[in-house]
Amino acid sequence: MRPPSDSTSAEPTLHLDVNAVPSRHHSWRGVVIKGVVALLAVGAFFLLFHFVLEPFMPEAEAFVVKLGGWGPVLFVAIFLIGTSIFVPESVLAIAAGAIFGLWMGLVWVVVAGTISAVFMFILGRHFLRNRVESILNGHPKVRAIDAAASSAGFRLMLLLRLSPLSYTLLNYLLAVSRARFRPYLLACLGMFPGNFSTVYIGFAAKHASDLATRVKDADGHLPPGDSWVHEITLFVGLAAAILASVVVARIAMREIRKAADAASISAPETPS
Repeated sequence: MRPPSDSTSAEPTLHLDVNAVPSRHHSWRGVVIKGVVALLAVGAFFLLFHFVLEPFMPEAEAFVVKLGGWGPVLFVAIFLIGTSIFVPESVLAIAAGAIFGLWMGLVWVVVAGTISAVFMFILGRHFLRNRVESILNGHPKVRAIDAAASSAGFRLMLLLRLSPLSYTLLNYLLAVSRARFRPYLLACLGMFPGNFSTVYIGFAAKHASDLATRVKDADGHLPPGDSWVHEITLFVGLAAAILASVVVARIAMREIRKAADAASISAPETPS
């Protein structure tokens, strides 16, 4: 990789190892397998919440309430530090959904994700370039290749944000590429679909846990003011959010491949 260029003759862009982007599977077997994998992933998120996050939820909620307006500030700080050292963004987004609720959790995850993306861009580009490049060069799936296609910089970065690539890895990858800051920042809008589905998982998992407690206290019946229609709607909404994020991610990966093909850039073979 070459260091960032100050030249304005061409808009810098990022290209993926096209061979690392999975091709589409048209068989019913492939569809079924992907559906099972998606269900297992959702189940894994719920188990993650139940066994890892839920035991700390009462104390965490009480602590956040006690902090008042400083609670979101603390979350943003934890998100920034955690994701900078490769703590999965999804874990923190699930926690936000459980602690702050669906909509405020989404707000704080979007704010924290954008601030952290800016922080990692500055850190990777100006302070940890050599270290970041050594990590990325050893990653078999994604590499920055600093060539060409003048008009596709923002578009490709937005597609990358919509794709299921690691949030932290992508931030550092873009930091050491020739990507410019303004389109990089604007492309953070692409984090929204994934953020919404993971925050929703945390919110739904917390809701399910609370519901189980309330049903138990009500001798096996729904508590007054609640209904099965409301509960079913909530979890159908969760399924729809997850499905939408998966569809968007698939479309993004397909468009990334098309953009790379259109630019007629062949990525080098990944060394074995």
